[in-house]
Amino acid sequence: MFSLPNLLSVVGFVFIVSPLCAMDVISLSAASVRNGSLQLTFSDSATSHESDRLFLAVAFSPGPFGSAILPYGARSEGSTMFLPFQAQRLLSFGKAETVARNWADWKWQAAGADPTVTRTSAGRETTISILLPEANSAKTAAVAIYRKSLESSGGWGELLAANDPGATLGTGDKALASYDEVDLVTGTVTHRNRLNTAKRPVIYQLFVRHFSNTNETRKTNGTLAENGVGKFSGINDTALDSLNAMGITDLWLTGVLQQATGTDYASIGQPADDPDLLKGIAGSPYAIKDYFDVCPDYADEPANRLAEFRALLDRIHAKGMRAMIDFVPNHVARSYGSDIRPELAFGRDDDHSHFFNPANNFFYLQSDLGQLPLRLPTEPGDGRDGLFDGEKDFARVTGNNSATFTPGRNDWYETIKLNYGYQFLTKERRYPSAESPAEKVPDTWLKMDAILAYWQEMGVDGFRCDMSHMIPPEFWKWAIHRARERQANVWFMAEAYNNDPAKVPAADPFLAGFGNVMIDLLDAGFNAVYDDPSYKTLKGIYDEGKWANDLQLPGDWLFQNSLRYAENHDEVRLASKNNWGNVGSKIGPAVSAILFGVSRGPVMIYCGQEYGEKAEGVEGFGGDDGRSSIFDYWSLPSLTGWLTNKLSADEKTLRDKYAALLADVSKPPFTDGPLVCLNELNKENRDYGRIGGETASGHWLFGFLRGDKNRSLMLVNLHASETMKAVKVIVPGSKTPVEVGDIPPAGWLIKPLL
Repeated sequence: MFSLPNLLSVVGFVFIVSPLCAMDVISLSAASVRNGSLQLTFSDSATSHESDRLFLAVAFSPGPFGSAILPYGARSEGSTMFLPFQAQRLLSFGKAETVARNWADWKWQAAGADPTVTRTSAGRETTISILLPEANSAKTAAVAIYRKSLESSGGWGELLAANDPGATLGTGDKALASYDEVDLVTGTVTHRNRLNTAKRPVIYQLFVRHFSNTNETRKTNGTLAENGVGKFSGINDTALDSLNAMGITDLWLTGVLQQATGTDYASIGQPADDPDLLKGIAGSPYAIKDYFDVCPDYADEPANRLAEFRALLDRIHAKGMRAMIDFVPNHVARSYGSDIRPELAFGRDDDHSHFFNPANNFFYLQSDLGQLPLRLPTEPGDGRDGLFDGEKDFARVTGNNSATFTPGRNDWYETIKLNYGYQFLTKERRYPSAESPAEKVPDTWLKMDAILAYWQEMGVDGFRCDMSHMIPPEFWKWAIHRARERQANVWFMAEAYNNDPAKVPAADPFLAGFGNVMIDLLDAGFNAVYDDPSYKTLKGIYDEGKWANDLQLPGDWLFQNSLRYAENHDEVRLASKNNWGNVGSKIGPAVSAILFGVSRGPVMIYCGQEYGEKAEGVEGFGGDDGRSSIFDYWSLPSLTGWLTNKLSADEKTLRDKYAALLADVSKPPFTDGPLVCLNELNKENRDYGRIGGETASGHWLFGFLRGDKNRSLMLVNLHASETMKAVKVIVPGSKTPVEVGDIPPAGWLIKPLL
């Protein structure tokens, strides 16, 4: 075992664990299908009482989709239970009766008695038989079993045991992160987690335009010929081996789909777009021109671009990693028109005479909203006239819901909004939902499903879904279910923000009652959603005077299924000037230690972050805004240094810190078990990282416990230059504070509880 000082000098942490008592667990031991009945046998490690209720939730595959959020009610189901799959049926067993609920017509139906269910017990072993005709045709069944007492908390009860060994017991809303999958042919029982992955997902956002570009010209508003561009071939075995060694499990290949651009590929039938439609010469990767094609910029032979992309997918898979691409459902480029699948082009059969028609793919501006022609923003001397030939006879709503004939520079004017049967101005719904389950599936849904199927067939493993909250959750439930019928472990990650007024809540009043579109999206089947609030709170410590105490983490289900990041293409670089208190290059790994350490959900690094990319210079449309421009041809000095073997000692050290952190959070107890935050408990503790004249603790120090059977204490010093000296921590259940010692600036420490 390394001594504390020696190991801290190398990577900034110590990792030790200690055992704790085991919790009560329900163990599923046998399963079979007989004459249309599913039979399950399980044991319960704790003694149950007559007032307890046993619950069983089940889903079949293949089969209809259901809900991951079970109905709640005082003295019936108790507090909310969140599942790691979409249940189709919920059974509740009392002393004598069995109550059943079915999920149908886009909502949970009323509870009723079910005489077809039988239960027999022998000691602590129970066998349940459920008459379910769909069990004969299904291949697998997902099963969650848990026991509650409904006597406490005013009838809202408490969770006593579950077949998820990592479940947190007690009162309040609870989430199960794992479940038992039953092979209905062999009877084999396999325990699975909600993420449906063997390892905790560690995602690397790789913007292809930047990643392998070693051109150092960096001319403002430079062309591809002047500033260069990354290539699919540049993501070679050497690069993939390096990322693999760093602990990366998934590559998000940003900007792959063909977008509108100022670069001319007329030689392969792809001429440059009208400059009025573009942001930057390269163009936004979120103004997609053909959903069935990839950007020719990235191919060594543009005419061979799809084959070169397939070869990249093969290289990634050969390294044991997964590949995901962007799925941008809310909008497309104004010049959208698929050459590969023209029969599926958006808008080809639209009726332009109505603002909203559920059969249309777009929304069409009418005379009461302004006058033709559409005028796009221009600036003096930019050579644009603001007119687009494709929208002189009609005009469509801009991608950010801007219903105007004159969108501004800050609008997403280069894009047009897609129509999913939701009238965003009046909130009218014309698609299948709990309000109207028999409504026709809109044409846009069908085309989007064809797009997902196309890329799945090509070998894409998952999708980062842009602005997911602007799309009806019912579409996501429908589309993700269909995608998983084609590929069971396809990964869906939602960029979503609950505070955006443009969000579309679920129609089901039960779901709408949570008041959080992130809950709607997880229920729809997403593996993870963005955790923007935690990112902003930590950034606010440096830019807004916030304290570490201000970090408020969400409820367990949302918390454990959120993607956490300290950088992405929409946010400023940690090391950029006038951001993160101008100390971001020092504190990036410490900030990430909190974000990555608090939960078992996926984590993400943005290309260049590991070397302290500064995003300096005026690239073009992107300006000098602390971000690496997604609109312009450019190269990143940090990545260029890595590719040309010219990294500084500080850059190499920074990468090593990120690699060490990623290795740690990919092991127990960070991949399982509960979280206990410690700052509230230590506010009055004088030995909890106070500096200067502070009269309360928790400004720069953040601490928490992770794990259940193996539990560790993690402390992070967010100050860039001050050492937290002689730290002592009050932890629950301990009569005396835990003595930790010194924590270096921008350092972190992982220590056992003895």
